[in-house]
Amino acid sequence: MEIWPNIALNRLTQAIPALAAFLLYATIAALTIHLTSDGRTHATVWPADAIILALLLVRPRGEWLSIILAGWAGNFVANGLTRGWTGGIILYGAVNMAQAVLAAAILRRWLPNVEPLADGKATVRFLSVAGLLAPAAGAILGSLASVLNYQEPFWPSFARWFGSNALGFLIATPFFHGIFSGGYAECYRQKSGWKRAETLGLLILHGAVTCTVFWQSSLPLLFVPFAALVMLAFRLGRLETITGVIIVAIVTAYATYKGSGPITLVHGDAVVRSIFFQAYLGMVLCTALPVSAVVASQSATLSELAEHRFALHQILANTPDGILSFDASSNCRWADGRLLSQLGIHPRDLMGRTVEDFARDVSGEAAALISAMLDSSASAATVEFEPKLRLGTVLEASVGVVGPAGSPSGAVVVLRDITVRKSREAAIVQQAETDDLTGVFNRKGFRTRFAQMIDHVDEHLTLALIDVDNFKTVNDRFGHAVGDAVLEEVARQLVAGTREADVVGRLGGDEFAILFRCEMTYALAACERIAATVRRSTFAAQGSLASPVSLSCGLAKHSPGMTRGELFETADKALYEVKQSGRDGVRAAA
Repeated sequence: MEIWPNIALNRLTQAIPALAAFLLYATIAALTIHLTSDGRTHATVWPADAIILALLLVRPRGEWLSIILAGWAGNFVANGLTRGWTGGIILYGAVNMAQAVLAAAILRRWLPNVEPLADGKATVRFLSVAGLLAPAAGAILGSLASVLNYQEPFWPSFARWFGSNALGFLIATPFFHGIFSGGYAECYRQKSGWKRAETLGLLILHGAVTCTVFWQSSLPLLFVPFAALVMLAFRLGRLETITGVIIVAIVTAYATYKGSGPITLVHGDAVVRSIFFQAYLGMVLCTALPVSAVVASQSATLSELAEHRFALHQILANTPDGILSFDASSNCRWADGRLLSQLGIHPRDLMGRTVEDFARDVSGEAAALISAMLDSSASAATVEFEPKLRLGTVLEASVGVVGPAGSPSGAVVVLRDITVRKSREAAIVQQAETDDLTGVFNRKGFRTRFAQMIDHVDEHLTLALIDVDNFKTVNDRFGHAVGDAVLEEVARQLVAGTREADVVGRLGGDEFAILFRCEMTYALAACERIAATVRRSTFAAQGSLASPVSLSCGLAKHSPGMTRGELFETADKALYEVKQSGRDGVRAAA
């Protein structure tokens, strides 16, 4: 049983647009004919068709037929009441509906959002269709109807029909579209109380100015409403500007009908003044509509830009990155993101600072890269640095230039905290270069640091190659557990007997090496102490005692011009001499 009320409600909802079309069309058409026509000629301006066009633009195609029939009925009633009940007025209604349908069909195809003045492109298309194509087609048919019904000359009738319908479409369609689409209601909801009061005040002021201009006939002040409309366009927006145009059209039409206003100063008969009136309204439209469209487009762009900026701020506030933007003059124009935690400086305190300030307060390496990018043709580069106010933190700065290559307009810097990543990388490298058993550098790790020190350290260097004497016998007699314990203790004694700057490594099996950052004399003494300490040590595993362990050690001093291979070979010869002499000794290469 609940289905029938719903069906009735849906049908009533669908009937409302048709009812509105009939009532509005009949009322506005009758008033227009009464005020701007003698009952036989065309009205000076014809806004009634704009009601049908606006409804066709906002309602689904399934409702078009009912809207068109309702508009036709309204046209018939209005013409019958003002021109008399003749069969010819049916033709007028058919022509009016046909041109509205033609305009709606084209605009629905050309305007994806069906918004007549959404932007400059939409405005041009709307002016072309509603201001030229549709009125021209209607003028041809309407003038033929006037010739048949009232024996009016074709071309004067064509010009009057075209002008009145084009003006009606252009002036009233955006206004009624804003009403039927809910644009005015949405605009009202979005405004604050103060903004609503301002809107009402400016519209009243605009109406008062327009009335003042057209209620006097002594001064040609037709330009004044233009200034008021431009003020509405820039201060309030598109819909309010459309309302202002409607106010000008109504006041101008009524004043001209009453024989007052600056248009009465035009020399000529009523036809000339009617043409001048149409031309004036055309100039108002050509001024106000494009300006309002441009302002609306700019407002939409600014609104979208503000939304994107807010979204970007929200993204940066919830990501681990920080971002800075420098202009071509090396001044920071934008700072956002996790800069406070990364740099120890709040983003607002970075705004306006130069790259030189960045180098002083944050990082010289990053600042140097930013400056280099602004002065070069490179497009992107990265650098890792430790900020001065966040020691222990490692950041990666990705710098990209903005603008054409060779003449950048600025640079964007994205900062990312890579401290954890660098720690993991260091741990992986350390694990790959560390001997699992002894904890000292393995062969790869020792040789890497050996090469670095040989190539980059200018101070004294001494290489010691060390073997554990008779290690195979220890392994065979006491087992691998004791052998491992021997190697661990030897490594511990090597580390304990050297400085932090020295490099200790296990080259493999029972072979160890030490790279001392000192002269031969001190290195020789250190190796003798280590060998004596190891000699006094005993090693046990599973209750077995191993005999004391001894070391054989050969040392070589790095001389200028000596290669890495030569240094190893020299130390190995000294080690060989120790073994040939009975082991358990320390010898420096001659």
